[in-house]
Formats: sequence, structure tokens, C-alpha cells
Amino acid sequence: MVKKAALLTVILLLNLTNCFHQKPTEFDSTYTLKLVLVYRDSTLGYDERLSKVDVKIHTGDYNLDDYCATTNDSGVVVFENLPWAIYDPQVKAKVELPFIDSFGNRRLDSLISYTLIDTIVAITPSETGIGTDTIYTITANLRPGLKINEIYYTGPENRNNWFYDQFIELYNSSDEVQYLDGMIVCRIYHMLTSVTYAFRFPGTPLTGREYPVQPGEFVVLAQDAVNWLELYSTSVDLSGADWEFVNAMDFGDIDNLNVPNLANIVPGRTVDFMINLSTNVIALADGSDSVMTDGLDIGTVVDCVEYNSKSPSERTTKDIDKILDAGWAGVGNQRYSGQSVERILPGFDTNNSFNDFVIIKPPTPGYHHPSP
Repeated sequence: MVKKAALLTVILLLNLTNCFHQKPTEFDSTYTLKLVLVYRDSTLGYDERLSKVDVKIHTGDYNLDDYCATTNDSGVVVFENLPWAIYDPQVKAKVELPFIDSFGNRRLDSLISYTLIDTIVAITPSETGIGTDTIYTITANLRPGLKINEIYYTGPENRNNWFYDQFIELYNSSDEVQYLDGMIVCRIYHMLTSVTYAFRFPGTPLTGREYPVQPGEFVVLAQDAVNWLELYSTSVDLSGADWEFVNAMDFGDIDNLNVPNLANIVPGRTVDFMINLSTNVIALADGSDSVMTDGLDIGTVVDCVEYNSKSPSERTTKDIDKILDAGWAGVGNQRYSGQSVERILPGFDTNNSFNDFVIIKPPTPGYHHPSP
């Protein structure tokens, strides 16, 4: 294995003007946090420390601004006199790395630009008063393809506990045509063994070519393809959705005959595809595993997003394996707020939804929210 030297050109993508530099004095208990920043390439099998990169840490336990510091030549950054709390480290940087050829040779004459982002979710304080952790960064959007781009689950602003305007938006982030044939959309309760709902596109999985998605195309999957603005002015118009969830066992389920259907494949499920208003896991699978009694085969998962309104300090476990999603989307999103979660850029995916998604209002079925 070739050991790589730290030849990096770093261009910071974060706006660090609001970083908190003055150490608080009103807290009785403080500690020191030492972080090592590493770029990990699991494909080529090497790690490399990153120098001169800005690291931001955030806590929701106190009403504080973020702390910011820059890694030294050894890729180490130290935060001292931190209030005792759980912190989320955040790194988004563009780096230029030497090209590694098929023989493992490091080509200094050929640099490749990568956007790197952290994969760690939260750091818990050490009882010794000095904490040490490693932040591994990965290349953003390593696997382009069909992505879960937006999830609207909260329901509109209303006082009637109404939320039937939910939708999921897919996006083709690749430069090739993708196909929906036989693919499955799942709601997962806890890990892949607990599939609550599973609805399937028509067609043959993997080999079907009847339902293409062009590069850069959005696909809206509506719980019910209805113009809900006619009922609530704070809702959304889903009458032009591309697909609609329909359960033949739910005799009250709305079926817009002008919109093709995803059909329920879980025996005994007699309701429409509904997702929790605060926390859930949504998975898109290739359809090669359609028997959900023993759960969903991890090898069939195309994309997966976990959302949770609670802050990381209020949670103890994840409901999906971190290899599928290392974080949570929708932190702070509230029920009946009329807000959705959407990727910061169409198809942007690092397998950490905490970094990949933002909360937006109003929801944007079929298009992306405007850039600030």
C-alpha cells in the first residue's frame, strides 16, 4: 500500500465568518477536544491526514455559536475549554489530490479536485476531560444514480392533524438513463429487518427498460396525486405527480387515473404509503429482493435516507446502518410545519443526511429549491 504524503491544496467551502472564538466562562464543566482530520479512500485503501483545513463543531445543548479552528501540518485541530456537551463536527472542503494509477503509483504531475465532507455524526465528551477522535472525510457523491432528493412528511400548517399531502422526490444524478422498472420504495421502522411499507414500480427489476429517468430529471411520488391547495392553502399541488402510491386493499385510497401507480407488496398491509411526521427511514431498492418478511437485503438498496426531528444529543441510536446513512435529515423540523427536507444540491450524496439535506419551505415537488 502506498503511503501518501500530504500534498493538498485546500479551498474552504464553508462560510466561517460567524465562528465563535471567545471561550465561555459561565460553564462549570469544560473539556478539551482533539480531532484528527483524515481523508479515507476505501477503494484504493489509504488514509491521508489533511492539513490547513477548517473544522467547525456545533452543539445544540447551549445557545452558542459554532466553534471553528484549522488543522495543523499533522492534520490535528484542538478545541480547548469547551462547555461539556455533545458536538457535531462539520467539514466541507475542496482539495486537490495526486492521481493514483492502477499500479498504486502516486502521480504528482496529475492532480484531481475532490469535494470532501465528514462522515462522523456526533462526539460525546470524555470523562477524563480530554477527548480524542478522528474525523474521516469521503468524496461527495461517490455513486451517482437515482437518489431520494426530497421528502415531505410533516404535513401542511393546519389544526386538524392532517398530513395526506406527503410525497417523495427522486432525482437522477448520473449522466446516464436510469430505469424505475420493478424498483421498490420502502418505509423502514428499525433496521432493514423491519420494513413497514413496501410499494413497487411496475416492470421487471434490473433488466426492465419501460420506465426511464433521464439524467437530471426529477420524479415525484405522491401519497395521493391531488391538488391539495384546494383544501389547504399551506399544502402542495400533487395533481401533476409522476407516480402515485396505491394500495388495492385500502378501499378509501384515492387513485388519480391519470397518474401511474406504485403497488403495495406487503401482505396484510391495508393502508396507503404513509410516513411518520417526525422520524423514519425511506429506502429505494432495486427490486431484486421483493420478499419483505425477512427484511430488505442491504445489497439491493440504491439509496437510503433517515430523518429525525430531534437533535443528535437527544438520540441514542440510529434506525438504519451507518453504511447506508451516517446521519439524520430534518433535525429541528416540526410536525404540521409545511416544511420538507431536500438535498443541498440536486442528487448531492455523501451518505450522511445531516450534511446532505436542508429544511425548506415550501416543498418543491418536481424541482429544486432556489439557491440563496
